[in-house]
Amino acid sequence: MYFLGRKKAFLVDGDSMLPTLNSGDVVLLDKATDFQVGDLVLAEHPFRSNVRIIKRIAEITPEGRFILAGDNAAESTDSRTFGAVSIELILGRVVCRLK
Repeated sequence: MYFLGRKKAFLVDGDSMLPTLNSGDVVLLDKATDFQVGDLVLAEHPFRSNVRIIKRIAEITPEGRFILAGDNAAESTDSRTFGAVSIELILGRVVCRLK
């Protein structure tokens, strides 16, 4: 990740967010706290330390947990595999793609 003021740049690696994001794209992240269904977010993987994932918020449960989904379901490890995640694992919202 690279720091650009309040925003951070992150390099996309993998095909789980095709066609929205391609492997090799660079996205800017904002450390947001008011997430909504449909937002793309960077999160820590709940079971693999030092692994970060970009997913779409598919649902926010009444308990305040997040159901995350990749746009390319065939190539995505997401809440279908690891379940809902807490807000503590959400690192920021994708605000734009640079490349």
